[in-house]
Amino acid sequence: MMRIISSGRAIHSPEFYKKKQKAKRIKFALFILGILAFLTGIVFFLRWQKFLITEVEIADIIVVDREDMAAAVNQELSGYYFFVIPKNNALIYRRGHIKEALLQEFPRFKSLSLNLEGFKKLAIIADERKPSALYCLETDNCFFLDENGLIFAHAPSFSDGVYFIYKTAEPMENPMGQQLLPEHDFKGLAKFFNTTLPDLNVHVSSFEIGSDDYRLVLNSGGKIIWKRYVDLALIYSNLEAFLLDEAIKSQKDFMEKIEHLDLRTENKVFYKFK
Repeated sequence: MMRIISSGRAIHSPEFYKKKQKAKRIKFALFILGILAFLTGIVFFLRWQKFLITEVEIADIIVVDREDMAAAVNQELSGYYFFVIPKNNALIYRRGHIKEALLQEFPRFKSLSLNLEGFKKLAIIADERKPSALYCLETDNCFFLDENGLIFAHAPSFSDGVYFIYKTAEPMENPMGQQLLPEHDFKGLAKFFNTTLPDLNVHVSSFEIGSDDYRLVLNSGGKIIWKRYVDLALIYSNLEAFLLDEAIKSQKDFMEKIEHLDLRTENKVFYKFK
């Protein structure tokens, strides 16, 4: 190999540079081949049958939606990532995504637990919501509400008085899975109906939510009306003062006879008999 020395520096021939570039290309090619081999190994590992979920088990305590739930899970586990990596691989399956999708599709479940048994079976346990009241569009078209005001399931026909009934002046479209009222508001109203009003010997059966007003239906058929967004403590205070007034107390079965009590005017109560 020819090497020319000039000014204390070595000047290499073109052949030297060609060999150096070739060595670099070979190293780069080996590096790429190494990465491809590594990725191929990972793909083969993730496609190994030992780690593929092949069975979905729904807990026996889940008495409804079992087949639909199993189908939904299998749908989530079908297919591939990047066309090669199975979605049902037990090591990388999207547990959180599947759980969220199931809770959205099946609102009757308050919580879900997904557990792998080995690498082949995915077991699902659910905590179902408990009915607290009804939301009714019509007399024979009602849905269950849980204690937080979430509409979670169709309800069968019930005799009057089995559940407290909520209605809306404008019927909700596709109410399943929707929140009837903000949770804080719903819980406050439920406590007001079930605990606070009975202290005044006021017993109620249903409640209608309007755009501006609330209408509370008494067992006797009369109504108590007040504006939305008014503090319930103020409503209670005004109602208590009115019912304890001697002129009202002196009237026998007053609450049984009224058509409505109107509390929409500040510090005043208007009423009308049937």
